[in-house]
Amino acid sequence: MKVPRVPKVPVVPIGLVLLLAGCAGEPQSWAGLRKHLQGLEPGAREAAVERFVAARGGTPIVENQTRLVFFAKDAAGRTPRVVGDFNAWALRPGSGQAAQPVYDASIGTMTRIDGTQWSYLEGTAYTNARVEYVFLLDKDAVADPLNPRIAQAYAGPRSEVRMPFWPAQPEVDDGAAVPAGELLAETITSKSLGGTRRVWFYLPPGYPSTSLRASASAPETLYPVVYVLDGANYVEKMDVPRVLDRLIARKAIPPVIAVFSEPGDRQEEYSRNPKWRAFVSAELVPMVDKRFRTFPAPDHRAIVGSSLAGYGAVDLAVEFPSIFGLCAAIAPPEQTASVIANQAKARAAAVSIKFFVLGGVYDSTIDGARQLRTTLDDVNAPVTYLEVPEGHNTNMFRAHLDDALKALLPS
Repeated sequence: MKVPRVPKVPVVPIGLVLLLAGCAGEPQSWAGLRKHLQGLEPGAREAAVERFVAARGGTPIVENQTRLVFFAKDAAGRTPRVVGDFNAWALRPGSGQAAQPVYDASIGTMTRIDGTQWSYLEGTAYTNARVEYVFLLDKDAVADPLNPRIAQAYAGPRSEVRMPFWPAQPEVDDGAAVPAGELLAETITSKSLGGTRRVWFYLPPGYPSTSLRASASAPETLYPVVYVLDGANYVEKMDVPRVLDRLIARKAIPPVIAVFSEPGDRQEEYSRNPKWRAFVSAELVPMVDKRFRTFPAPDHRAIVGSSLAGYGAVDLAVEFPSIFGLCAAIAPPEQTASVIANQAKARAAAVSIKFFVLGGVYDSTIDGARQLRTTLDDVNAPVTYLEVPEGHNTNMFRAHLDDALKALLPS
């Protein structure tokens, strides 16, 4: 009688079997972790939380596309609070109409996980949001040590969360080499201001090597000019010249000349200051048009500002519509709309200017953008309006400069 052949069974190392069994028993969600911890002895809970966080590459944990779960371990016996865009940086609405937001020291307080040195906080964000946050330990603000993504801000490093449907921004994130423009840093003496100002001139890739506006040996190629207020921040902290390189290389915008100007006192000069107006309109713009290959027409000349500089940009545009026919106000303050609403001259000028206005959904001053948009609509001024699920920060200003330039510049 023929004996049937028994198929060979592959031998699996006992270590792998134990590893797979362990992975199968590990919780796969925050709700699963909480249930899992209830069945553990207190001494085993600490390691269970650490394994859960490590398996997900750090914190916060993003679940169901909108839920955020932050974890933090005590630092020197202190439990941090978590404050950021997602909880309005611990601000809550004030009482009564037109009341200012109130700081609430209880917002962002974490809940202890029993039997451990770990605490957690739950929050939510839009599926396509980008939010920044910090850990607060007494008065010290620090980045989340378990979050590998860091965003640089004026006050120091912050942690960043990009939700599942956050759109890619290659002009900011892609480090691939592209043709680089030339950046000229100079100090200009101003008669109007009675002093000096730092100014940076960005010349796009392919711009003739000569700094003269015209050349007998080169064709007369003219470029639109973008004037950017708060120039030092855009050049030194945001590295916007390299962003322009990438936008031009991808043909997202036409080649442009950019002029980054630095203010003295922002509060003074961006608030309808006649000396600042004269410096820009009667000194800076004529000098640029004489020196470089500009397209010297208002519909090829843009003024751009963010935050308080957005107010300054709108003021310059409506004061000099024959100079600036394009204006971008990114996250402008609430008083910006009054520049137009309270002046008959400005209301008449606004009709001939193309505006771009942007507000951040997580920005406590978003009413500034909304009111400006409404005012521009009321006077029949052309305006492109955009709201993005971000807060009021330099990374938002830089990341949406392309939206402003695409809306304003001739293709």
